[in-house]
Amino acid sequence: MRSSPLVLLAVLVGCSTTPRSESPPAAVTHAATAPGAEVVNAKPTQAAPPEPRPSEPEKVPLSGQVLDRDGAPSAGAKVDVLLHDVSWDLRRDALAATVQAGPDGRFEVGPLAPGTYGVAASLADGTVVFAEPVELEAGKAVPPMELRPGETPVTLKGAVVDEAGQPLPGAVLRVVRPVIPFDEVALLPPLPEGRFQVFLGAGNYSLVGSAPGFAPRMMRVEPRPGEPVEVRLERLPTADERRATVEWVKGAGVLLKSVEAGAGFEDLRKLTPVLKDARVVALGEATHGTREFFQLKHRMLEFLVSELGFTVFAIEANFTEARAVNEYVLTGKGDPALALAGLYFWTWNTEEVLELIRWMRRYNEDPSHKKKVKFYGVDMQVAKVATARMLEYLETVDAAYAAQVKPSLTPLNELDTSKLTKEQKEAARDTLRDVARRLEARRAEYTRRSSREDPAVARQDLTVATQAVETMLDPENYELRDRAMADNLRWILDHEGPGTKAVVWAHNAHVARSAGEWADAPMGRHLGDVFGKGLYVFGFAFNQGSFQALNVSNAPKPGRQGLVEFTVPPAPEDSLDATLASAGLPLLALDLRAVPATGPVREWWRRAHRTRDPGAIYSDEGYQMSNAHFLEHYDGLLFIERTTRARPNRPQPRPAEEKAKQSAR
Repeated sequence: MRSSPLVLLAVLVGCSTTPRSESPPAAVTHAATAPGAEVVNAKPTQAAPPEPRPSEPEKVPLSGQVLDRDGAPSAGAKVDVLLHDVSWDLRRDALAATVQAGPDGRFEVGPLAPGTYGVAASLADGTVVFAEPVELEAGKAVPPMELRPGETPVTLKGAVVDEAGQPLPGAVLRVVRPVIPFDEVALLPPLPEGRFQVFLGAGNYSLVGSAPGFAPRMMRVEPRPGEPVEVRLERLPTADERRATVEWVKGAGVLLKSVEAGAGFEDLRKLTPVLKDARVVALGEATHGTREFFQLKHRMLEFLVSELGFTVFAIEANFTEARAVNEYVLTGKGDPALALAGLYFWTWNTEEVLELIRWMRRYNEDPSHKKKVKFYGVDMQVAKVATARMLEYLETVDAAYAAQVKPSLTPLNELDTSKLTKEQKEAARDTLRDVARRLEARRAEYTRRSSREDPAVARQDLTVATQAVETMLDPENYELRDRAMADNLRWILDHEGPGTKAVVWAHNAHVARSAGEWADAPMGRHLGDVFGKGLYVFGFAFNQGSFQALNVSNAPKPGRQGLVEFTVPPAPEDSLDATLASAGLPLLALDLRAVPATGPVREWWRRAHRTRDPGAIYSDEGYQMSNAHFLEHYDGLLFIERTTRARPNRPQPRPAEEKAKQSAR
């Protein structure tokens, strides 16, 4: 399961995480959230007596027919059925059912439990066709489905190979069609010689290769005529390599004494040699709801500002809305809690982030600190405020033109832009591009009519609004957002002047330096292209404990809807998280640039490993873990053995509510 940019507005996507066997208990519950909604603290749920086991829902059969491209029955086609379940790991878990179509191409599956299912067929000639998801309801018959390929297939051929590039006989290949919110999967028959040739409809796909003795690998592909694809698998690490790695971590890791700011810098100074030349330090996080992650980021910011001269803090939040927080940080004007709530996201609306903001204000109040630290947002998921601020500027320098363009931009006033039509989005995008051309053509004239800084900020507001609309028009292109965040951080550094150094806060998947399973070019890769060794990226990991996330369970129990607390046990032994935990350092900083160039430790680190990385969503049934090449993704790791839930702030009154209160006084 993945989330579109529109879903990210409420959720903030993260990516992956826990095995389905890890079923966290019910815990503290919170009200469900939507864009701009407040999170209301609730009391812990009281233990209830065991409920009687409900009767099993009536199962439903699923049937249909597979046809070839000419409309003739496809005898013997293999049909795969997948239950849409957020805990299902598409790299390794079994499908709900697999059947073979008869001589007339007809098939029947089940009966199956009620739910939503994906269906895919593999024809004898190698054609793979995906059906639209089908909803099965108890007691309700479903008409037979028809699976038929499109008219113009694309050929995808290649091999599943070992690390030496040799095909692996008997390897298994899964073809994944990325679809929001659930990906569709076709499981091909075992490959006798490790080679494959399939015919697919146009579009983007992922392949998952697996073979005994090797770790499954998922990679994105885009079928191109004449270009073979190689799914290269890595052998599983040995027990000796893992033991050597644990011993290396014990010796190379920096034991941190606290996650809390104000604890001094004696331990953190051990990181100075690797951070002193960095222009950008990126701080990831495995979840968007972990108290200790947020506290440790605060402590890292305190260290980087106080000891190494960093003056910009940039977070995965909207650029324009973040200016209200910066106003407080620099001048003390405004209410920091209101400004933080104005970023929309429950993820940051916590006691930990609010304390970080207040610390920034205290730092800036000290007259001995000549260089002030500033608060920025690098994200662009909402066009509303950016568009409004840009129009306000335009009205001061070119009122007639502002009135001319305003009607086509008015739809962007909606916080939830999923209601807009494609035509409205395209009109808004085209208008924003026209405004950009006018701002550039009349730069000197507009500058004379406004303050020295306004034109640059207004142009950036325009850029952010345009970025937001472009992601609305292409919601499955995740890389648009990552590229935009990288571009926005570069603008911030240029705007602040030569030598400015920034700390950037985002999810692990965004700060990663290299391609991941779902994105070829995350924000960190774009930043790495610009700053090279001047970028230092910390990934975050944990072994066990609690965090808050939106519950995306297929059937959450009463009191478990929306934003709730999850608690997970120690990570599986084959994961990165468990390996770090085995070193016995409960709070750890690790410089991955110091991994030995050869030997068993290098062999272990150069491979992909599983890790919990859920971001902002999780489920009561568990959630799949992600696979990551940590040496490629990060320059360092910050690890916490046991975590607790981030603490939501009290709800803040909305502007209209505040005005009503004031008028009643």
